[in-house]
Amino acid sequence: MLLLTDFDGTLAELTPTPAEAVVDPWMCAELERLSSFEDVTVGVVSGRRLVDVAARVGPAAEFVAGLHGLEISSEGAAFHHYALDAVESVIASLVRTAARELGWCPGLLLEDKTYSLTCHVRLSPPEMADRALEEFEAIVEPQLEARVLKLLTAVKAMEVLPAVDWHKGRACAWIRSRVAGRAADPVSIVYLGDDRTDEDAFTALADDDVAIGVGERPHTHLIDSRLEGPGAVGRFFATFARLRTRS
Repeated sequence: MLLLTDFDGTLAELTPTPAEAVVDPWMCAELERLSSFEDVTVGVVSGRRLVDVAARVGPAAEFVAGLHGLEISSEGAAFHHYALDAVESVIASLVRTAARELGWCPGLLLEDKTYSLTCHVRLSPPEMADRALEEFEAIVEPQLEARVLKLLTAVKAMEVLPAVDWHKGRACAWIRSRVAGRAADPVSIVYLGDDRTDEDAFTALADDDVAIGVGERPHTHLIDSRLEGPGAVGRFFATFARLRTRS
């Protein structure tokens, strides 16, 4: 079995800034317990940079995917999408422009991920946040029209990244193929996620896979069940590990 999970809002509570997010030590312990079973492989698929999420999750995750799957790493395999290097200079230029043009908005955070850029307004005054996102979209519009970058929207945030047909669903397929290559039996996925980008993973799952939505956002028709938040996810892991121990 392949257990794949998002990070922010699923393993860790959503926080005002990305730097504040942490995984509860109890959650990490349950993940490590699950990863100790020979027939369970654990992976994390996140919008963060690979090195960032790997440092926050620790050794429990054999596979770590960053930038919504555009970069993936494990002990024996790695993936770096060719489009990443092509947009590095574009992102660097947008960071400079956005910092200059959006400096008027208090609380606004530009998260430079080298190959993508996210504009966060969670800490901005509500009356300014929407205007700031509109201006951010206007700044990146030429790159969107040229199909160099694509735009992802989230709660109080917008992100631009390479305009390629690659997402969390394709990352799940890539990871599954690597696990299947060493497994005697077919590999089923249990995927947990809380936002729109996770719906790409839910849509890509097979009939015998399991999609678990976390929180209120994932569309009901795409999921098999729902957990209320990271606390419930941790309890799910604990119950799952206990049942595996008994079997």
